[in-house]
Amino acid sequence: MLLFIFPFFIVSRQRVIKMKLKTSLEFDSAHRLVGYSGKCSNLHGHIWHVDIEVDGCYEDVDSVGILWDFTNVKKIKDMFDHKTILKECDENVELIEAIRNSCGEDSLYLMNDNPTAENLCSEILKICKDLGFDLDFNIKVWESPKSYAEIEG
Repeated sequence: MLLFIFPFFIVSRQRVIKMKLKTSLEFDSAHRLVGYSGKCSNLHGHIWHVDIEVDGCYEDVDSVGILWDFTNVKKIKDMFDHKTILKECDENVELIEAIRNSCGEDSLYLMNDNPTAENLCSEILKICKDLGFDLDFNIKVWESPKSYAEIEG
């Protein structure tokens, strides 16, 4: 098979040219877990680190030459940074109301599920897809320097 190697991709006779982008972001936020017996049931904060890997084909590149715009990272970060991330449920009603009253609606990010690293992976994947991209993503959410959850889709 004849191969030509270029700086960013390999062209072969199959003419399937795969591209991969990687980026990361960090955000500070507070959260608590409902129904969990342990320290994480209390409101506490993290510096979350998120790795985003985007897989696509060269055919997915737009007319400008962009597969996935890195400005999407800022959009995702702004959704979570310096927010209190909570499950929207009866157990959090008073806390949510107190935060709304003291800090404003913009200080909250409400989810259908507990804001675990696993569920934040799923939430960020959904956001990437909702931004209008039919690409494959690999998302890692690091809750600490040694612990992360990962999702592909």
